Amino acid sequence: MKAKRNQIVLLVLLVFGAGMIAKAQEKKEAVPNDQAWLQKFVGKWTANVVMTDDKKQAATFVAHMDYSSVADGTGVYGTESVDDPKLGKMRASFLMGYDPYEKKIHFYAVVNMGVCHDHDCIWKSPEHFYMEHNSMRDGKAFKEVIDIVFKDKNTIDFAETDYLAGNIVETDKGIFKRNK
Repeated sequence: MKAKRNQIVLLVLLVFGAGMIAKAQEKKEAVPNDQAWLQKFVGKWTANVVMTDDKKQAATFVAHMDYSSVADGTGVYGTESVDDPKLGKMRASFLMGYDPYEKKIHFYAVVNMGVCHDHDCIWKSPEHFYMEHNSMRDGKAFKEVIDIVFKDKNTIDFAETDYLAGNIVETDKGIFKRNK
């Protein structure tokens, strides 16, 4: 008798649990486009990047990025590396995610060349991702603007402009190609 009662209780719990899961699935909101589009970054990418300083001196280097999906597809994590005989070794880690309360994307960067900051980001279109960081450097306003345009699923047009006290101090431009 006790075994029969335990079976009935177990059956009721299973039916109730399945019903709750079904209700939760129905109420689950669709993923916002801003969050879903971040998955476009996933993959391995390479670009020849041209960096120009405030004296109009240019240097070209090869940059490698590797992005993966994190937290069940709600964000992306990436690394970037540059090994250049003149510029040295650059290593960067990036984390991007969508904040549903602020309704915006954050892009956090940590780079071995003295960078550790957050960016406010928006999708200007499904193909155009815009990032901006504002802070102070040595008592002067610093602004970093990054424009990323997905030309197709294997091509990213990248442009970064850095300003210090309103003056351009560096630009970086390149076309990242997805590695096959």
